[in-house]
Amino acid sequence: MKSQGFNKPDFLIIGAQKAGTTWLWEKLNLHSGISLPKEKEIHFFGGVENYQRGADWYYNHFSDLNPDKITGEASTTYLYDRIPYWYNKSDQLEVDTSLPTIPELITRELPDIKIIVLLRDPVWRAVSAYKHWMRKGNISPFLGLKETALRYPKIRIIECGHYGRYLKLWREYVPKEKMLILVFEEDIVKHPEDTLKKVFRFLNLDTGLKLDDVEKPVHKSWSWNRIILEHYAAHVMRLFSEKNKNRLAGFLSFLNLSAFGKEDIKFLRSSYISKKKYLEKLINRDLSCWDYGDSL
Repeated sequence: MKSQGFNKPDFLIIGAQKAGTTWLWEKLNLHSGISLPKEKEIHFFGGVENYQRGADWYYNHFSDLNPDKITGEASTTYLYDRIPYWYNKSDQLEVDTSLPTIPELITRELPDIKIIVLLRDPVWRAVSAYKHWMRKGNISPFLGLKETALRYPKIRIIECGHYGRYLKLWREYVPKEKMLILVFEEDIVKHPEDTLKKVFRFLNLDTGLKLDDVEKPVHKSWSWNRIILEHYAAHVMRLFSEKNKNRLAGFLSFLNLSAFGKEDIKFLRSSYISKKKYLEKLINRDLSCWDYGDSL
């Protein structure tokens, strides 16, 4: 599946979802040595339906970029093993086992690719992902985190936090020198400037570039009150300005009690905590900055 005449990505930010990938993408886009596509997440190798569109469709996203600068994309669906179906009617997770794994497909198509991975405490990543899916409004926010994760495995609230399983597979196809692994709590939150320089060096870019608002967050999440109001009273919420929507949500603070509780955190913790030491050894890094929900 080779296609000639297109710019090809030099690097991929493969995840994890809700671990700072958008922040990094926005900062990279400010560097004069990088030319990025309009779409951050193309998901070509992350969904069967997109993959079936073919290589020309993928490379067309990079066709208008400056060929003298490096480019890349940031699809958080790539930190996984098999390509899932996105538009199957079932809420179950279904993958195409006839295709090679995601790392094999990517490195076969892009043999010189550099990989950037951002990891976040898997418990709090799952909580953030849960809020993300609730914000979309397709699932009742009163179902609860645990029940949502179990009833709708297709959205991979739990699956996307099994970092060790997927990184082990990625390491089979990408040498260590071509993979940069960052930890959200330490590298992004505590040391953003140093981390950007590390990323620039990894991509062979000028590290002397000064970026404004390095620590400025990219997203501001909705409160849980706002999520519930948008889900159950969307027709009313359309009548309000963004400022007044948040003000109205602020008056209904009691709704926060239904967000998630200790049982949800206990469920998430039990899904991940036993894999912590394996991951630390795999990436050769101490992860004591992750409390696995113990601070709730």
